[in-house]
Amino acid sequence: MSRHRIANTAGLALATLLCWLYGLHLYRAANAPLYSPAPPPAPHARPEPQAAGLAPDLRIGDSSDRVLTFVHATDVHVSKYVAWGGLAHFQHFLRTAVPLIAPRLVLVTGDLTDGKDRQKLVSQQQPDEWRAYRRALDESGVLQRFNGTFYRDQRGNHDCFNVFAADARTNYYATHSASRDSSGYALRLDEPYGAYAFVASDGCPRHGFARPLNFFGYLDARDMRALEQRLDGARGANHTFWLNHYPASTMVYGRHRRAFAELARQVSVVLCGHLHQLAGGLGAQLQAYRERLGFWELELGDMKEHAVYRVYAVDHDLVSFVDVTLPLPAVPLPNPRLLDARADAPLPHPPVVLVTNPKDARYLLPAHEPLHRMRHSAFIRALVWTDQPVARVDITIDGLPHPHAAVFRGGERAIPPGSNDTVKTPLWVAPWDPARYDDGRVHQLHVSVVDAAGKRGAATVPFSFARQPLPLHNGARGGWIMRQDFAALFRVSGLGSYVLMVLLLLVAPRVHFAVLPNFEAWIAARLMLHHKDQAELRHLWASRARSPGGAVARAKLLLAMLAARARFLVWTQYTAQVYFASVPWLFWPAYLFAMGLSVLPLFTGRLIPSAPGSDGVGSVYTYGIYIAGEWAPLLDSYTYALASIISLAVLLLYLPVAVTPPKLFCAPRGRARRPWYRSVAVRVCMLVFVLVYLGVPVLTSVYTYGWLTVALGYGKAWLFVAALLALYAVDWRYPVPLSSEYSRVPSPASSASETSD
Repeated sequence: MSRHRIANTAGLALATLLCWLYGLHLYRAANAPLYSPAPPPAPHARPEPQAAGLAPDLRIGDSSDRVLTFVHATDVHVSKYVAWGGLAHFQHFLRTAVPLIAPRLVLVTGDLTDGKDRQKLVSQQQPDEWRAYRRALDESGVLQRFNGTFYRDQRGNHDCFNVFAADARTNYYATHSASRDSSGYALRLDEPYGAYAFVASDGCPRHGFARPLNFFGYLDARDMRALEQRLDGARGANHTFWLNHYPASTMVYGRHRRAFAELARQVSVVLCGHLHQLAGGLGAQLQAYRERLGFWELELGDMKEHAVYRVYAVDHDLVSFVDVTLPLPAVPLPNPRLLDARADAPLPHPPVVLVTNPKDARYLLPAHEPLHRMRHSAFIRALVWTDQPVARVDITIDGLPHPHAAVFRGGERAIPPGSNDTVKTPLWVAPWDPARYDDGRVHQLHVSVVDAAGKRGAATVPFSFARQPLPLHNGARGGWIMRQDFAALFRVSGLGSYVLMVLLLLVAPRVHFAVLPNFEAWIAARLMLHHKDQAELRHLWASRARSPGGAVARAKLLLAMLAARARFLVWTQYTAQVYFASVPWLFWPAYLFAMGLSVLPLFTGRLIPSAPGSDGVGSVYTYGIYIAGEWAPLLDSYTYALASIISLAVLLLYLPVAVTPPKLFCAPRGRARRPWYRSVAVRVCMLVFVLVYLGVPVLTSVYTYGWLTVALGYGKAWLFVAALLALYAVDWRYPVPLSSEYSRVPSPASSASETSD
């Protein structure tokens, strides 16, 4: 091997190592805001179950005194451009659902407004949307109830689109919302029968980027310190409910003194939104039980399109809930009046039925609930909300009518005492003997209700007296998504695929090429090897017709064909990669782009257009976003990096095969013709891939973040242009070689003579 090649190989290895070391430095810098420099104290002991505050021998009777109810809604998306759902649904929610349920508390977990332009491409805070949201709250009177402790809202990603900072003039949440504190809130309800804490965290980035960035959320060290303090203030509560717009799977959690896992053990239920039931049924049941941490995470469908809200009841510290869809003429409801939408009168609402004892066995909380109380309870208990008198309540267990009739034991309670603001607890009870069903099996309880107007409502719950919840079997309907850690998934998949791409498709083939004493002889040897493998494939295919016909014999033949085909594809691809490494005008630009993905910004642009001066200009790296002198460890950057890595990897698999003479892979048969992988259809498909997978994101970035993304778009715009030039040169500028052409490939005969010499 010549000194030139030795120096070339050593330089390649050194450059790769230096780039990766600097990339590691950038990764550490991007994630530094997640961790507090202060050393953590000794680990805290796992907190006792919250419900232990009540007397353990308390028996569930027929009183409604120990019931707390609250309502959860999310993703309202008040919009000045979308002529359906949104504000129209929210108005009916405030006008119909809230008075019907009359809970102690209403919680809305973000995306209060839509924050988009008419084309739904550019994001910007719309003052008219915020005024319409605030007007709906004022007209409904929810802000004045219970001395201002009745209604709580928080920000979602749409509420911080294009908002540079919490004190920016475009942060209308700080002036038009109910809670107004962008960092979240803590609310503790001290009831006569126990204390209940509601802690809200704000997962929005500290600098609110314009879309399409800003889908994922994070809590840095400062946010985790605030969350830790709020949860410390909730200690001793019977239950703690954690509210966050983003599901835990779409969040990155930092650490102050205690990690997320340790803090979460104090929580009974996480209430969140954001995912809008996804699409195609993938998010129909976005719920997950975090058994190791002991809490349920319950994502709720949106108010915007699906008009869904959720009613919770904490009955003797057993947490139950029911999802309710607004009884609208159509869902989503047309809204031609846009921001002038009004709900002139309450809608007729079917009965809402929520069984609280026995509790639904799918949603048990063994770490926080006194589950033994069900076994010793004296009554079946169900809350029934109706806008007309109840005509009939029927109860069946395992399909058999319950022998005891249900009776009403509900009531209303004024908060504070003597005021006109009341909480309804429409409790219906029926005596039962739980010992009859304590047999280790799962039973079905069905409660059906008919009101005086003939409207019907029903609830069916599986129940048992086990200590662990029944499996939901909702993996294909959202459970799998809720159980993922997308932060780890994106980091491992993104960085892993990048390292494999560089090593297998660039560095290893180049090193192999550099150490070859005679490249032409190696090519000739590879030609004979591939022709031999191809002949074996043809022989196996011909043997298929002469197979004896037995199932075992055919299976063996099929496996042999698959193995031979796989071996042929792998080795021909590797040959093409080494050949590609010998073409400097293609290899070195590809190598530079690959190294740039680890150390240079994917693109730089005006990520927050509303920010003054150059404050809104930021750079999107693989590991995070750098803006205003600080890092935002947002997972969105990994999705952009993955797109660039995948597109570059596809190009690095296609271009070597395209540039390598076809006869190196297959011996010519009959008249000269192009191989299938060099046909016009394949070349057009590759061009379409580049235009869609790289070109469309470039156009989107220009539209949203300005032309600076082209000038400084190393990992996006530059890669797109380079891909087009490479495809033009390889596929269209130069004639596509026919299978009879050799280029640099010697014939088997000539190579054999050279070997004999």
